[in-house]
Amino acid sequence: MSQEKTAVPGLGDGFSANPKSKLYSRSSTQVNYVNNSAGTIVPGMEQMAPGAKIKDPKDGNSSPVVGFLYSISRQGIGEYWPVHLGTNKIGRSEECSICLRENTVSDLHAELYVKQMKTTHKILASLKDVGSKNGIFVNDEELDYSTHECFNNDLITIGLNYKLLLILIDAESLGLSVSENFMAVQEEEEPEIPFQPQNTGFNPYDHNRRPTTGTVAMDGSQGTEPGGTRFM
Repeated sequence: MSQEKTAVPGLGDGFSANPKSKLYSRSSTQVNYVNNSAGTIVPGMEQMAPGAKIKDPKDGNSSPVVGFLYSISRQGIGEYWPVHLGTNKIGRSEECSICLRENTVSDLHAELYVKQMKTTHKILASLKDVGSKNGIFVNDEELDYSTHECFNNDLITIGLNYKLLLILIDAESLGLSVSENFMAVQEEEEPEIPFQPQNTGFNPYDHNRRPTTGTVAMDGSQGTEPGGTRFM
């Protein structure tokens, strides 16, 4: 398979060329995000893709997000997982931060290590097979059990069928930063008005106390006068 440069909107001009893979190199500043171990799913995917699950983001990794893994292998409509600083476990188990629900993926298949240099702020990423059954390929190169350095826009194949595009974000070169004047929208909750039933003592089934003139409401109040239908 030939490896071509993949252009991601908003990211294409933000990375310097990587002489090893002729793709992009990687560096980044910190960005906060929540983790979704089952992948972030586009609207409607939970019905279209078998086995796709949406997990509670409260259970996610609190480390800064410095990139993503993107795939269309499941059904072509797209899913992605945030890549955090530190260790990102890849596998079929729901305990993995990057959960790939596919039969040729091992429960714990690989680990993607990501660190940020303190002096240059560059992002360094490496991938390691931790004992998978069906192996790993990076840009059509099969990995052994040693640690392999990864770069932005590398194409990673986990198992036999899951192909993932590695996207590492250089927020500083793209001009992304925390806004000093960011104004969050405060959601106002509508006050709940408790239901208070009125007890009038009227029993609609008591024929001895039923009024004999006009229509009577269920609460005993007198309705319209008898004598025909009234039009508006």
